[in-house]
Amino acid sequence: MITVFRIDAPPTGNELKGDASNPTPEQIEEEKEARQAFLDAVSPHFKALPERPPHAFGNVEKVELFGEDVVSRMNRYLLLVTVDIGDPRIDFESFVPGGTTITTVEGSLSPISHWPDGDRG
Repeated sequence: MITVFRIDAPPTGNELKGDASNPTPEQIEEEKEARQAFLDAVSPHFKALPERPPHAFGNVEKVELFGEDVVSRMNRYLLLVTVDIGDPRIDFESFVPGGTTITTVEGSLSPISHWPDGDRG
């Protein structure tokens, strides 16, 4: 089963100034540094999730973090957490940077098909 989370890290640089339409090289670098700081903060915690001791439910098998390379949206992410069954039990507040918003988009999704061959998941 997969649980999908939307993560909105605090805005920086262009996002705060309201002018992200034509960023300078310096502004692009500032956004990349903000993304790297976010990754540095969360990566050890996400990496550790599949290594937790087994429980009756919510055992994390895989964690995937997706983000855009568009400068004005580099603080937005989708997190896919694959678990055996139930809630993955992640205490986001203990490690995400202050001001970060986490929303559960959907929980307990199971694959019903995949491509290119379309077989059931």
